[in-house]
Amino acid sequence: MDRLEPRLRRATAADVEELGYVGPAAYAAEYAYLWDNGAALARQLATFSSDAFSRLMARPEASVWVAEIDATIVGFLTMIAGSADPIQSRPGGAEIPRIYLLPGAKGHGIGHKLLDCAIAQARQEGIRYVWLDVMASARQARTAYLKWGFVELGATRFPKPVKAELADMIVLARQLD
Repeated sequence: MDRLEPRLRRATAADVEELGYVGPAAYAAEYAYLWDNGAALARQLATFSSDAFSRLMARPEASVWVAEIDATIVGFLTMIAGSADPIQSRPGGAEIPRIYLLPGAKGHGIGHKLLDCAIAQARQEGIRYVWLDVMASARQARTAYLKWGFVELGATRFPKPVKAELADMIVLARQLD
């Protein structure tokens, strides 16, 4: 399959409704296997709602980028400036809490391109490193992050009620300076 060429841009208030559909769909496609409690999964999916995106985008330290194919959002990335990693607690960082793509958009370099957008802004703001955490069971994502220049810092646990044997998370960081 040919590589998809997305249009990448900063999200606006006009995008929150569409993000409110794309976010839960992308999360459920990637991580539904973690949950055996449907109500708990529904509560997690609500953290990707249009209201949640509106609240996030109202925060001055938050940035959201979207990737569009044929004028339709197929993925997004969020960044929170001024966030220290949970392992070393170093100042000068920015968290990348969410990079999600719809299934048909995966494997085409779109996630890496979204990350490049965030890193460009982080560098402009003088941020020294970006960090993220990923489910230990998400081997494809972990492999991609390592390929993109991240290094593993340590481990944490997902704070929500997922299957106990799947709650492990890996924290990764990428130096920018």
